[in-house]
Amino acid sequence: VYTIEIVPELAEQARRTLAETGYRNVQVRTGNGYLGWPERAPFPRIIATAAPAEIPPALVEQLAVGGRMVLPVGDGLQEIVIVTKTARGVTERRTLPVRFVPMVGRPGQ
Repeated sequence: VYTIEIVPELAEQARRTLAETGYRNVQVRTGNGYLGWPERAPFPRIIATAAPAEIPPALVEQLAVGGRMVLPVGDGLQEIVIVTKTARGVTERRTLPVRFVPMVGRPGQ
């Protein structure tokens, strides 16, 4: 499991908490979640817990063929979007309205 947190203090707290509770299969990166983790791609599944205004292209690129990504998307009004990547392309299915914290990272930041 790979997780990205943009706030350094929260990333460090996550590392400590995971170590204290015995989790050894989770790697925490301090960085911009909008850019994903290209060095570890492709991913069979991606789950975002912060809402970008639109689906980050970098995350779609890092999704494996046959993979799925679930994320809240929107500025203000948000909805859960399920992205599926196939050999023919990418499909999006918008499901239910939600309210998540905004994803603060942007490309190039």
